[in-house]
Amino acid sequence: MTERAVDSLINSSFLSTGGEAALRHLFKDIGTRRKIDSATALLEILDESGVGACVISIMEPDHAQWVMEAHLQYPRKILPAMIVNPLNGFKEIEKIKAYHEKYNVRCLRIPPFRTGLPPTDRVYWPFYIKALELDMAVSQNAGMPGPRRPGFVQNPIYYDEVAFHFQDLRLIMTHCGQPWIEETLSTISHWEHVYMSCCAVAPKYWPENFVHFINTRGKHKMMFGTEYPTIVWERARQEIAELPVRDSVTRLFFRENACRAYNFDFDVS
Repeated sequence: MTERAVDSLINSSFLSTGGEAALRHLFKDIGTRRKIDSATALLEILDESGVGACVISIMEPDHAQWVMEAHLQYPRKILPAMIVNPLNGFKEIEKIKAYHEKYNVRCLRIPPFRTGLPPTDRVYWPFYIKALELDMAVSQNAGMPGPRRPGFVQNPIYYDEVAFHFQDLRLIMTHCGQPWIEETLSTISHWEHVYMSCCAVAPKYWPENFVHFINTRGKHKMMFGTEYPTIVWERARQEIAELPVRDSVTRLFFRENACRAYNFDFDVS
């Protein structure tokens, strides 16, 4: 499988060493992930695994400048996203506007486990509206969270209602939706603008119906991703190559669906 890819989600935590302590019960070796200091070095590492472009989520305010400069250096290869806390209310809306204008952020990352509230809660609604106003995608976790926090708030069935009320919103679920796989696939099928970034779960653990969906009804909705430093790129590409993913859908899965979900012309050359 040689199709060059867009990584639909990377966390800017690669700028520091040691990985994320809250995930070490799941990823025993996350503390060994390498620190990446420059955009050029990042793209060189990605290139080794056939990845030509990526979305980088700004996880900390002091990462924002680095991500912006990386985007300016490689404007079609690195797309900025940002982590959002909807509990901060209007102050967070103002931050989104500022990050959009200053850093060219094009996606809001709003993991429900961080708030303890399902994505149907009214606290999120101003952020969905702001994303529509600024032509941003919204990326939210679906499935049991990696950190040991209550998982019910990330049941993907909640996104069915979100998509009903905001039918033009490009909504990107992440983390594969386990253990609610059927709810995940049904919700993606139900709405035109709901996608899945297949990240943070090693491909060898994807269930059979998930892979079948990539090949069939979900071929225009499912996207390659790692959420590095969670999953390393070499492992993701190798394990996907060992799955029965059809050649006819690889270009969609690795590249074209990300371009559509983020409304962005990625350069993977």
